[in-house]
Amino acid sequence: MSDILEAIEIKKRGGELPEPLIRSVVAGYTAGRIPDYQMSALLMAIFIRGMGYEETLSLTRAMADSGKRYSFPGCVDKHSTGGVGDKVSLTALPLAAACGAPVAKLSGRGLGITGGTIDKLESIPGFSCSLTEERFRRQVEEVGLAIAEAGELAPADRAIYALRDATGTVDSLPLIGSSIVSKKAATGAGHLLYDVKCGSGAFMHTPEEARELARLLIRLSQDLGIRASAMISDMSRPLGRAVGNALEVRESLSFLRGEEAPQDLGEVARSVAVRLLELKGVAEPERAVGRALTSGAAYELFVRFVRAQGGDPDSLADLPLSSEVREVPSPGAGYVERFDALGVGRAALLLGAGRQKKSDPVDPGAGVELLVDLGDQVEEGQPVARLYGGREAGRAAGLVAGALVLSPEPAPAPPAILDSL
Repeated sequence: MSDILEAIEIKKRGGELPEPLIRSVVAGYTAGRIPDYQMSALLMAIFIRGMGYEETLSLTRAMADSGKRYSFPGCVDKHSTGGVGDKVSLTALPLAAACGAPVAKLSGRGLGITGGTIDKLESIPGFSCSLTEERFRRQVEEVGLAIAEAGELAPADRAIYALRDATGTVDSLPLIGSSIVSKKAATGAGHLLYDVKCGSGAFMHTPEEARELARLLIRLSQDLGIRASAMISDMSRPLGRAVGNALEVRESLSFLRGEEAPQDLGEVARSVAVRLLELKGVAEPERAVGRALTSGAAYELFVRFVRAQGGDPDSLADLPLSSEVREVPSPGAGYVERFDALGVGRAALLLGAGRQKKSDPVDPGAGVELLVDLGDQVEEGQPVARLYGGREAGRAAGLVAGALVLSPEPAPAPPAILDSL
């Protein structure tokens, strides 16, 4: 019996896959010796039957070892499980780097309502996320921050994730955990923070689900020699006011310049930076973060980072946005309780800010800008959001209006950070 058939037989009956068999299957699928239909059967068996921790750790190791690996033991990194308006990499990482914690990060592109850091950075004219290993390493040393596309690292994960997306096996805890940690282990940063989102705009819908994933990510990372911690943050509403690539870069720059920023964005970005500095062992991290913002050091580092990766720093003052603009009126009167993240994310996707499948083009100037904050009093017909992009703007406006939740009395804003592990 072939290894893949043996693995399917074991797992469909609820058995435990030994590490040599897992490694053989991962290597065979990555090399193209195992067809999609057999790997799909194994993934569905795992989805239904689950995996024990040792199996999950073996799968993580095998995928991390499936291609080239980098080594940046002195660097920090963070990973977000994704969401709507999630611009934490654009804000917290320059902040941490400006405080003396070098950042080596490999990121991905957006899919569905989940925005990708690479797409956001490429909305800056001239910016390139295609870096050779030598250039990536040199930039970490010289600038303190490098963000590039994952490329050849963990090719097994790239192949398996694409198959999971097509076979309805994405939301399996062992498969999610091994996918995330294998890429991070291959990147090689020695200190890692996981920002696990929960809410309508996230994979994990409840804090309990998010904690379960966070505990798995920490345990896998530590067993692979990475010092790791995690936080649970709210994704029932978009993070900040901007959703869309250039829009999010613009909001991030405002934060890094020390200007007034949405409360939830400031809370999460500062907290992530502080946690990264704690992992790295930087003294008085909260004071260091405050100093980097007020002195302009965080913004200056971001400008150097943009220049190093081919971007035009002069363009940061006026990033190009879509010329097709439409305002969304409030469907009623009351106090803003929240904007549902899922509805706003779907609207941004319709406008062209995201992609339904990996080959779809993205409009960097499209997206949604929220014009009101939680707790604001609004009148019926008052503009509450601005849409950028002409693609399906009517449907997008309906989604944004439907995402607005009003209450008769002002309610306190929920915390942006729900837990720390």
